[in-house]
Amino acid sequence: MFRKSIIIVFSILFLPLAAEISLHHELPVNIADSRKTILELEVREGFSEIEMVTVFFRQTGETTYSEKEMEAGSETNPFFTSIMTEFSNYPSNAEYFFVITSKRGRILKYPSFQPEINPYRITINLPQRRRGNFVLLAPDNVYSDVTDNFLIAISTFAISDDLDYNSIQIFFDGKDVTKKARIFTNTITYQVTNASNGEHSYFVKAKLQSGQEIESNHWNTNVNVKAFELPLNLTGRALLSMRYMNYSNNDNASDTDRSANFLLTFKGSQAWLKFRSKLYLSSLESSSYQPVNKYQMVFDVPHFELTLGDYSPTMNSFLLDNKNVMGFHSKLHFNSLRLLFTTGRINRKVDGKVVNDTTFTAGTFKQNNNTLRIEFGNPQGFQIGLGFAKNKDDIASLNEEYYVDPVDSTLIKTPNDNLILGSDFRLSLLNHRVLLGTEAAMSFYNDNIIDGPATDADSLDTNIPFNPEDFESIFVINESMVPFKPGKANLALKSYLRLYFYRNLFHLSYTNIGSSFYSLSANYLQRDVKIISINDNIMLMNNQLSMNFGLNLMYDNVNGTKDRTSSSTTVFTQLMYNPYEELNFNLSFNTNSSEDGFEAIEDYEGNSALKIQSNNVSFGTSYFVKQFFQMPTRFSVIFSNSTSKDDANNIFDYQMNNLTLSAKSSFEELPLTTTLSYTLTLNDNVEESVQETSNYNSFYIKGDLDLMDNRLKPYIDMRYTLYTGDIFTQSSQMFNLGGSFAITTNSSVSAETGLKFYQNAEESNSNYSRMNFKMKISQRF
Repeated sequence: MFRKSIIIVFSILFLPLAAEISLHHELPVNIADSRKTILELEVREGFSEIEMVTVFFRQTGETTYSEKEMEAGSETNPFFTSIMTEFSNYPSNAEYFFVITSKRGRILKYPSFQPEINPYRITINLPQRRRGNFVLLAPDNVYSDVTDNFLIAISTFAISDDLDYNSIQIFFDGKDVTKKARIFTNTITYQVTNASNGEHSYFVKAKLQSGQEIESNHWNTNVNVKAFELPLNLTGRALLSMRYMNYSNNDNASDTDRSANFLLTFKGSQAWLKFRSKLYLSSLESSSYQPVNKYQMVFDVPHFELTLGDYSPTMNSFLLDNKNVMGFHSKLHFNSLRLLFTTGRINRKVDGKVVNDTTFTAGTFKQNNNTLRIEFGNPQGFQIGLGFAKNKDDIASLNEEYYVDPVDSTLIKTPNDNLILGSDFRLSLLNHRVLLGTEAAMSFYNDNIIDGPATDADSLDTNIPFNPEDFESIFVINESMVPFKPGKANLALKSYLRLYFYRNLFHLSYTNIGSSFYSLSANYLQRDVKIISINDNIMLMNNQLSMNFGLNLMYDNVNGTKDRTSSSTTVFTQLMYNPYEELNFNLSFNTNSSEDGFEAIEDYEGNSALKIQSNNVSFGTSYFVKQFFQMPTRFSVIFSNSTSKDDANNIFDYQMNNLTLSAKSSFEELPLTTTLSYTLTLNDNVEESVQETSNYNSFYIKGDLDLMDNRLKPYIDMRYTLYTGDIFTQSSQMFNLGGSFAITTNSSVSAETGLKFYQNAEESNSNYSRMNFKMKISQRF
């Protein structure tokens, strides 16, 4: 019986992915700059079935995940992407997984099995080559305004005797501009013309006469040219995006889908006042769901900051952490004292759906939040914090028909009340080389406040020395409290230690969250869990080699309330070697073992032991060939192997091998860049002794042009995919034509149109075609 239950559970987890949505993700290998780590989730089947994809991410050792909606491609460019600028603040590792929301309301996670425990992991602290003694002379960002035409001047005086001047290369925004630069005995100059608004980066590479390669620091200059002067030093950007999709199949059925959104950001200042704002409007906004539109206005004066609208503050990992609150946020700050206060709405009320006087789906109560935190001390030294968070559903916000079953009057949705008290301290020593701290919190949770507080203490099973009605404004006390008597199960604790010595970053953390600890204002917080996390990142060989090792131990049944304890052990390591610019290597290994603690009984049909073993090995390398038929090319190879097996019952055994070969070429005599890639995926899955194999092939080619001094950038691409094996043979052809045009230094427009044709060799009535169109208009001011 249990074996059948296991099959059902895994069918629920995996079959929807196989039948409707097929996903694939490769760890980013060629990470050139942690400030621009790009995550991509490929949708191999079912792109049109996806409503949105969210990436949940955190630094290794943290207890909660932050979340970020990924940018959708199209049916003909089936990727969801996100530029993870947040990773630039991480000292070592980042962890992440994806949550996919289908248009049918299904919630899928990727990786599919226990992604919160065993997410993807990548190293952020990357190998760095030696920096030479280059000195930037101009531009001077502090004492002069930088226009769209500025001169870069770099001194080589300190190494002029040892420098091989024929080897000097200067890069601007990632492009080699050496031919346009002027190289003197002690100076390198390059004149920038018609630079677009925004941040630009540049650096120098060269060789010493001994043959050793050196590289300068990477400098950044921000260009902000105004077409006309605005009051209050106002600058900003407006972005309008539009999307259209058309679908048709062999049965002459057709469908269309369209959406649009508008983003406006601006900032300004006047004397001691600074302000900034963000407005996001979408055609997908609907009162039937939580808000998509976002509004924010921030005012900053000396010692005080006020934020109105949508904001996700962090006040202790357990009180309020990365949870969007629509409301009022304030921060009063001095050198040794800070006071933070937030009040607003976490969830807005959403009516349910009622069909024929029968509740179809329950609604959502409006949920309010009030959080207060006070900090003493210097964040750079010793700091202590105290605070509380109050989360409560507003019963009056929802009509009774949306939370009471009209047939038997039972509650199908209950309003909650949640109070959390927390404190923490943090100590930083030796210029941040030693950091240690602890966070602790206690929660009170009531999962049904529909009847309000108990009328008197005598109405409760346990005697309490006060009348619950007297404390209704603080917390609703009745028989629905979880648990009624607060104890160890209501506590949460997190302690951490970070050390950085001799290019060795060591991180140790211990987390214990009770089974009855609830925090509705902490985003994606796990409950009833004990976690020990150890991570060590070492830089060797003059920062050319980065080695990362980690161990995660996780247990539930923290308070001994269950018959058995589930556990999860994860060991991971990653090596990144960058001996010189042209060559890099990346090797990662991740193994996870999860079991439910049940002692199996041999030869017994009711055996309910669960032990899952998952392994993932990934290897990637790339090599840049400068002299390759006048088109310098970077060749890349990525291979990964993933396995997941039920060791206790041998019900399933999943194996996947993936190989990607790619080449990116930049022509020296033509303003053309080409990309070629081939991907092969082999799946070998066994369920209940039934084996199924499938192969996935993908061929991709893309050409990018760079015309009119980088103002016009058209491109065209084509992708062909083929599924074969113990499944119906399926193929698709995808074509995209698009480009961008900089009308002025402040105005630009981009557009893309695509076609997709799908064929199923066994079911011709499943064949279909799609047409996509996307357009963006951007204006800076």
